[in-house]
Amino acid sequence: MKRIIVFVFVICLTAVSGCFKDGGDTPNSSAVESSSVAQRPESNETQPFTLAYNSSDTLNPYTAKTSVNLELCSLIYEGLTKFDNTLKAKPMLASEIKVPSKTTLIAQLRKNIRFSDGSAVTVKDVIASFSLAKNSKNYKVLLSNIKSAKADEDENIVFELASPDINAQSCLSFPIIKQDKKDTQPLGTGLYVFSDGETPHLKTNTHCDLKPKIDKIHLLDCPDTDAMHYALESGKISYFYSDLADGNIPRTSNASIKVELNSLVFIGINSKHSALAEAEVREALSIAINRSDICSVAFAGRARPATAPFNPAWVNLKGFKSSENISKAVAQLEQSGYNNKSALKLLVSEENSFRLASAEILVSQFERAGVSLEVKKLPFKEFLKQVKAGNFDLYLGEIHLPADMSLRFFFTKGAGASYGINVNTDSADAYFKYLSGEMPIQEFTDIFIKDVPFIPLCWRDGMAAYSRRLTGVAPTALNIFNEFDKWVFTK
Repeated sequence: MKRIIVFVFVICLTAVSGCFKDGGDTPNSSAVESSSVAQRPESNETQPFTLAYNSSDTLNPYTAKTSVNLELCSLIYEGLTKFDNTLKAKPMLASEIKVPSKTTLIAQLRKNIRFSDGSAVTVKDVIASFSLAKNSKNYKVLLSNIKSAKADEDENIVFELASPDINAQSCLSFPIIKQDKKDTQPLGTGLYVFSDGETPHLKTNTHCDLKPKIDKIHLLDCPDTDAMHYALESGKISYFYSDLADGNIPRTSNASIKVELNSLVFIGINSKHSALAEAEVREALSIAINRSDICSVAFAGRARPATAPFNPAWVNLKGFKSSENISKAVAQLEQSGYNNKSALKLLVSEENSFRLASAEILVSQFERAGVSLEVKKLPFKEFLKQVKAGNFDLYLGEIHLPADMSLRFFFTKGAGASYGINVNTDSADAYFKYLSGEMPIQEFTDIFIKDVPFIPLCWRDGMAAYSRRLTGVAPTALNIFNEFDKWVFTK
């Protein structure tokens, strides 16, 4: 199952900056009634709290290859920072983070913090963890702007950035592990400790300050996403999460909740096209779009209008309208001298139902503004090839922004979402001024919505489904087990 996301060529980020197959999907993932999940329980009321995991993968955050195991790692490990419900970073293992210059962060470790074996967390552990994270596929994109980490004379950790980033504290959320632990299951400081054996489970970490209400988590081996869904419906597991990246929304008889993701669906624009080189034309195309309709129809309500290039769950900004303004779009196109002799070609990957439906709606919306749009559906590999080669007028893409909400992938030449974008425009210059603290985020957004280097369409939602015996569930885009210490499972 391919995830048609632009980060496939931006080193593929997820909420924790990695690219994964869903739970280790196999080509025959429809055969979900494996021996581990096929038998229906005698009574759901007697089932203990259970989560899915992949036994063929590790629970080491730096080497895990499946999303299900990497998500479990958030229950075992902690970073110098963590995220609140508004996706803002705040100190976790760090007691304080200072910013003495635009390219320097200094983190001070909390006193008396211990790994799950009772040993103290040291500066050496943090620096060693940073080195592992920097070289891990799961975290190297998140840390791509941090050049180095070293200890100072006061035993603080000094991080040097390659370029200014006002949101760099979010990048210090990488997991801290005990550096002298060489096996596949290193020690962490989180709520739980992994215990292997005939009945693998997570048990509470007695050295963690927080005491979760669920004292033991049973783990059930599920080979893929379909198996996890079946296990939830049969009562074998208590919680199931899907980012719905493939465009399929599973049905469930359990409780469910939307998860507001950090995944931006957008229209890439080839500014080298004679007409699309004009900012007024790009802005008119954006004005002609009814984002609310795309969210409700193409995404079946599993998306929110993208009226700015940043997640509204993170910051509330004035930007584009969620509805169209056809008369304004037409007037602006006429004023700019737009000539609609030939149709604009929109590339879209044929494997994703959400984006295919979006493309068809865009045809109708653009037609009302007098713009002809021809949709070209391609297999993913060919889609990617054509986008990289610049053989497009427009393309439908998706990018999963990292925790620091970086847009560098759009505004850096050669980066994975910069195809067709002139990185020397006003919006690119304004963005880097914002990162350096020289420009407020709203001022950058005002420049962006006039320049329109790309068109934000919507922010996708994922889905969490869970047993009705479970309460307190509050997943976020950056942690599907957010505030897990407060979750309650009624026996």
